[in-house]
Amino acid sequence: MSVQVGAGNESLELAVSPATLGSTAQALSLPELLTLVFYFSQLADVATSARVCKGWSDTALNYLWRDLDSVFPLLELLFDINLIKGKPGSFMLKKLINVLGNADWDRFHSYGKRVRSLEFDEAWTYREDPQTPELDPMIVAVLCLHHPFGASFLPRLQKLNWATEGSALSMLPFLSGELKELYLEMSTETASMVNEVLKVIIHRSPSLIKLSLEAKVQVVRVETSLAKWLQTTENLEEVSVPPYYLTPVIIQTLGSLPKLNVIEQGLKFTHPSDSSGVPQFLPPGTFPNLTDISFNATLSEAQKFLLASQEVGSRLVRITLHAFGTMDSEDIPNFARHVAQNCPLMVNLGLDLFKVLESGARPASQLTMALLESLYPCTQLESVGIGHPFPFTFHEDNVEQMGRAWPQMAFLDVCPDPDFSFPIEGQMGNPLSILSAFAKALPKLKFLSLYFNQQEAPPFVDNLWPQHQFQNLTEVYFGLSGIPGDSVRKVGFYIASLCKERPLVGYGASSWHTGNLPSDWARTETAWKEVVETVDFAMGVKLAGQSSSQESVAQ
Repeated sequence: MSVQVGAGNESLELAVSPATLGSTAQALSLPELLTLVFYFSQLADVATSARVCKGWSDTALNYLWRDLDSVFPLLELLFDINLIKGKPGSFMLKKLINVLGNADWDRFHSYGKRVRSLEFDEAWTYREDPQTPELDPMIVAVLCLHHPFGASFLPRLQKLNWATEGSALSMLPFLSGELKELYLEMSTETASMVNEVLKVIIHRSPSLIKLSLEAKVQVVRVETSLAKWLQTTENLEEVSVPPYYLTPVIIQTLGSLPKLNVIEQGLKFTHPSDSSGVPQFLPPGTFPNLTDISFNATLSEAQKFLLASQEVGSRLVRITLHAFGTMDSEDIPNFARHVAQNCPLMVNLGLDLFKVLESGARPASQLTMALLESLYPCTQLESVGIGHPFPFTFHEDNVEQMGRAWPQMAFLDVCPDPDFSFPIEGQMGNPLSILSAFAKALPKLKFLSLYFNQQEAPPFVDNLWPQHQFQNLTEVYFGLSGIPGDSVRKVGFYIASLCKERPLVGYGASSWHTGNLPSDWARTETAWKEVVETVDFAMGVKLAGQSSSQESVAQ
């Protein structure tokens, strides 16, 4: 490595052998170890480290430029970005061309090849400037004409997040042949803008492994362009598409990708119900590695889909259904029975039933244990998530049955945030005492999310070490639950008494929730914050007591 001695014109750079350095200096000459040190340092300190010596400079700059949350730090290497504020007229473009002719492109390339991930959202401000310039395609075109180092500004980029309300053409020169993950959000409703991007991106993402596409445009207007692009992503393993994008054409294209194992459902934009975008079936001989799928459908359409996809369905381990349309009390357990019969390897099941009501439909009713009992044949289930406008009520014998049916259950999320536009009666949901039954019956549970009513005060009797405690619970989520009477601190101590380790306590509406919050939610939310503080205090006391007991035993 080399060390710079002195400063300014009097500086002298000396070559130093690692053997002549002390053990600390030798260790810090290793880029891997130095990067670890930088991880625990302030960015300003890393920037200072870049000026220590050549050996440190390269590693520090790689760390500083590895992950960018804007394109403007790169552009500032070439010109003052105030130059491109406003609409790109001929005067601006001529001035930009003159500046770029004398720009330090070697420096731009030196930093650009260090970037591994880039996030750009045109709605964000840069350095809190309300007049942050737009990255207009005309400006990017001028940059491309002057860039002397090939088609990509960032030749080693591996992850790109790009969000725009207009054309995403400005994204193209930031792609690289090494790109592994692409998260593309286009909120424009102009199909021609989306199509032009999908057409020119073909063959530009050969190494892509994970793709997330969020778009407002309906699939019928971009289906052909999207399918042609997907055909060129033969290394794709995970894909997320907007609601109702799984048309027969898209399914056929995805089914030909040899490595695809996950099909996700985007939730950013709401799309109108469209049966043409509901998957009809997964043809035999396709999707050789598919294990996970998420989609929109009515319950009857979802049942038909499973029946028509038995070869591929028999290999699925995760299904997430965002259901819509009306249904009667038997439709939901009937669908669950189809899952149990056609997907014997099921490990993870998600049912979003918030969208089941259409205009003029009769009110929903509470779900019953018939739904969960229908899934008992899926003995490998580890995760169940159900969202519904009404709370779900468990009894102790129900919990015991679940424990016997699903000994590996680790994630249980059942109707924690009801829709309060319906009459949510006081006795609906669960008493807090049911937590003890879950601790006893499901020892591998790591996440539990339920709705609790306010009918019963927590059964805490000044004992932080009850007989039955959660062995592995890391998070408990209370959704839109209220708190019984004046029992805030008692609730906190009761939660702490049931946990071996300090849990994360959550509350509020989930991403699936639609509808109204409780009328007194602001007050309830404040109470839950106090519960969280109480849990932290009680767990501190509990863990300190355990540590003291262990030390006494050791002595």
